[in-house]
Amino acid sequence: MILQALCEYYQRKIKDPNADLAPRGFDYKAIPFVIVIDQDGRFIQLKDNRESVGKKLVGKLERIPKGKGRSGSKSYETAYCLWDHFGYVLNQPKVTKPGAAPTEKDKAMVEKQHQSFIRQTEQIAKDLEDDAGVQAVYRFLCQSEQIDAVKSDRLYQDCLKINGCNMAFELYGEGRLCCQSSKLVEWISKQIEQTEIEDGVCLVTGEKAKVARLHSGVSGILGNPVPLASINAEAYKSYGKEQGMNFPVSEQAMDEYAKALTYLLKNSDQRLQLGDTTLVCWSQKGHTLEKDVKRLFAPATEDDPDRGTDKLVDRYKSPFTGAAIAPDDQQRFYILGLAPNPPARIAIRFWMTGTVAEFSQKIGQWFQDIDITGRAKFGYPGIRRLLLSTALRKKDKKDEDKNISPVLVGEVYRAIFQGQPMPETLLAAVIRRLRAEKGYVSYERACLIKACLNRRKVDPIEKEVSVSLDKTETNIGYRLGRLFAVLELLEQAAHEKKINSTIRDRYYSSASSTPGVVFPTLIRRSSFHLNKVRKQEKPAIKTAVSFDWDFGAIIHELSPEINFPSYLNLKDQGLFAIGYYHQKYQRADFTKAPSKQGEQPEEVEA
Repeated sequence: MILQALCEYYQRKIKDPNADLAPRGFDYKAIPFVIVIDQDGRFIQLKDNRESVGKKLVGKLERIPKGKGRSGSKSYETAYCLWDHFGYVLNQPKVTKPGAAPTEKDKAMVEKQHQSFIRQTEQIAKDLEDDAGVQAVYRFLCQSEQIDAVKSDRLYQDCLKINGCNMAFELYGEGRLCCQSSKLVEWISKQIEQTEIEDGVCLVTGEKAKVARLHSGVSGILGNPVPLASINAEAYKSYGKEQGMNFPVSEQAMDEYAKALTYLLKNSDQRLQLGDTTLVCWSQKGHTLEKDVKRLFAPATEDDPDRGTDKLVDRYKSPFTGAAIAPDDQQRFYILGLAPNPPARIAIRFWMTGTVAEFSQKIGQWFQDIDITGRAKFGYPGIRRLLLSTALRKKDKKDEDKNISPVLVGEVYRAIFQGQPMPETLLAAVIRRLRAEKGYVSYERACLIKACLNRRKVDPIEKEVSVSLDKTETNIGYRLGRLFAVLELLEQAAHEKKINSTIRDRYYSSASSTPGVVFPTLIRRSSFHLNKVRKQEKPAIKTAVSFDWDFGAIIHELSPEINFPSYLNLKDQGLFAIGYYHQKYQRADFTKAPSKQGEQPEEVEA
């Protein structure tokens, strides 16, 4: 199913002139420098084929003949068709860093590579005697002084700064690479058809075709291209079948799915990276949801923290709230999660299919679940921002994703896009971080706890966790959380905020898990704090009355005997955090500019 969906995507995108998808036998590669020669093979110039991408110069993507994989002790025998790195093309040894002297081993290897490239070009020149470009390249390789002329060009030092710089040839006045001529394209197509590959019924197309024994690598997950499907070990031989014959996929289908997946991984608009998990998504016929998934779930930037997420969320909430679904929304939509599995093939972490309307409904449901007071200031949080709140933070933000559990990432994505309950480990992870960080209930943690609790309710008539403060909620955990927030605010008011630590720093963990041990002491101390507030200047009297009213209202609803429970389970601990968050931040000023990620919300003025 995955391979079929990828092949469908390839067939759709190959018709798009703006998509960098090459036909069978060809591929798109970055070619930073091009050697321009005349018909006699004489060097004309070294052309800089780089273009600016941000602050960097990168080689322009060119459609070139696809090269075979190179591995093993005789990898030097595999040269590419009229293009390759400077070792094969110009007999230039590859060194560990620019300017380093090549070793004797490097010199011996590059000589073998260069001879392989010459032999390959000679063979092509024999087959294509009427192709001026191919003949010119062969003449160039036969003249060592022309190769020296390239190395003396002023741009050649820039070429050496690129490790394994790819190079190709251009015939002067042609305006295209020699490896792009129509005669060469036709020759490559014939070469593919003449390969001695065993026929079989393709699992993707259902048609009899030449079966791929080894599948092409996919770029974008690890440093080197790695196949999505492969069998190499002896243990996987079955009924005398080896390698790809155990799961027959035609050469055509293999080429299409590998290119489609590489294109998706290169296309940043449809790719979402979190930790070691890479999510790609696509639709059957093309839909805006392909790009909206990243805009909805990717982390926002500091310059534009919301990125119009509100409008997007409103759009995807429409199916959830019963609005009409467009006919285009009935097409299939695919979400694939991948992870590296070195040195073996790519690991598939999750695979989900459905219609656009179904996924839109699930997305709308997700944003409904995480909606909580404070959204006007902090916006809808991205998935990375949410999961970072469950992990130990690092000073170096580049590596902080490593602390997020990779298993948790996959489970959360699956729960979001399939509308399932959030994993139990997620709520436990949030509660654990709350205890470790002395009860710091951030906006992101409140969002996650609310989503976990609302999705785990079994009884449909069970009350959902509200967006803002719910004074009618009678759950003991929620009430105790509210009470704890009032006691903390009262303590701050009594000391006019001139204290370094509050009861939250000292008692949050115990109060949220074993309230019967802590709350009697806190309530006894609160009477001293209340008296101290009442003795302050006139403006504090109103504050004292407000605390007194809140305190009385919460205590009254708890129990006639104020019998604090000895233990709260995980769900009630989550409600404790939500009650604390609602009560403490109900009057917070959420109208100012958004704070930086992870910053503590401003506290309520006492």
